[in-house]
Order: sequence, then C-alpha cells, then structure tokens
Amino acid sequence: MSQPQMSLTSIKRKEKVTDLVLLQIKESIMRGELVPGDRLPGASELAGKLGVGISSVREAIKMLESMGAVESRQGEGTFVCDACHEGAAKAFEIQLMLLPRTAEHLVQFREMFETAYTQLAMREATEEDLEKVEAVVLAQEAKVKAIPSNTQTSASDELDFHRSVLYCTHNPYVIKIGEVSLELLFDILQDRLAPLSLANAARDHRQILEALRRKDMELLNQVFRGSFPNWFSRLQNGEASGHTAG
Repeated sequence: MSQPQMSLTSIKRKEKVTDLVLLQIKESIMRGELVPGDRLPGASELAGKLGVGISSVREAIKMLESMGAVESRQGEGTFVCDACHEGAAKAFEIQLMLLPRTAEHLVQFREMFETAYTQLAMREATEEDLEKVEAVVLAQEAKVKAIPSNTQTSASDELDFHRSVLYCTHNPYVIKIGEVSLELLFDILQDRLAPLSLANAARDHRQILEALRRKDMELLNQVFRGSFPNWFSRLQNGEASGHTAG
C-alpha cells in the first residue's frame, strides 16, 4: 500500500502546537491528499516532518479520533475513517448545544433547513422511500383516530416524519447534519412552543407526502406558508403562557 503524499510544512510557532498539528492533518484530508481508508504516516515520521515533538502528534491524533475522523487499529496504524462515526456526530451535537438557545433563531433555522432538504427529497425520492414516509403518516393518522382529538403532538411524532423525509434526499451530508440538528431542534423547542394537536401535525404531514408524490412544488410551498408562521405564533404564545425551557 503506497504512502499518501501530504503537503506538510514545518511548524514554527511553539504555542498550541497540538492545534497546529491537528490543522495540518485536517487540511490534508480536506485537500484529498488523505482519503478514506488511507493510513497516516507514523507519529515519529509526522513529528519529524513537522518539526514538533511526538507527544504533540499523538495528542492531535487522539483529538481526530474523538472527532471520528481517524481510527487507530492495533498493530496496523492510524487510518482515515471511511464513514462518519458516532463521535463526529456527538461532537457536532455538543457544539450546537453550546450555542445561545434563542428560540426565534431555531425556528428560522428550521424554516430554512426543512424547506431546502424537503425540496431535495422531492427530486431524489424513490417509490420505496415514499412508501416509508407514508408508513409514518399512516401510523400518525391511526393514532389520531384512536386517541382524544386534543392530543398534542410529541417530539418523537415530529422526528419520525421529518427523518423519513430527510432520508429521501440520499445525500449523506444533508442526512448527517439533519439527524443531529432535527433531534436537538425539537428537543429544545418542544418546551418553548405552545402545543400543537397531533391531528394538525398529521394533516400537514399528509399534505407534504402528497406534494412529494406528485412533485408538486406549489403544494409544498403552500403547506410551508401555513406551517412556519404558525411556528412563530406558537413560539410567542408558548412564551406568554410559560412554555419555556429552564
């Protein structure tokens, strides 16, 4: 197996050496000099090329492992991961959790992101994908018939549907970011929004499904035009009535 060629430069600065080592390895991955499955040069070799101590290289590699970018295999070396591991998703989730929790910003993000990935889903969804979305909608409609009409929708009801649409995109970037973002979004907003009936949620989900089936962008936009202003209204009503996260 040939050794990948990395464009490395000797590190002159002495402060935060580990961060600078980490940056060079990350840039090699971004430039495509290291691709999934490639083995990184050994720690001693990297330390020599970068002009830093081997401990700094080892620490940087541990940081990359925690991000899910590389993995160490006993007796074989360290390799660029060929898939986004759970650690990467967790690191991203933690970063999102540490952002200021401004509910209005979260609703704006949902409007922008959901509109974009649903439009992509409309273009990319297969019949099998749409059958999976319909199974989620049918389950929600059955629940509506079986329970009191004023039952509130739950975060899990919302997530089940929006994940099923998300997977229709077949885009690994959109799916990975979407999985983390949607779960955090609904978890935070659930306590800040005035309640929404499950019947209304199921109705909107049915309309979105029909828009996807018919590739009807106007119907999809019609649903969104009614849905997103309602989210802002629910946000204002929720805050006024004390539905706020602690």
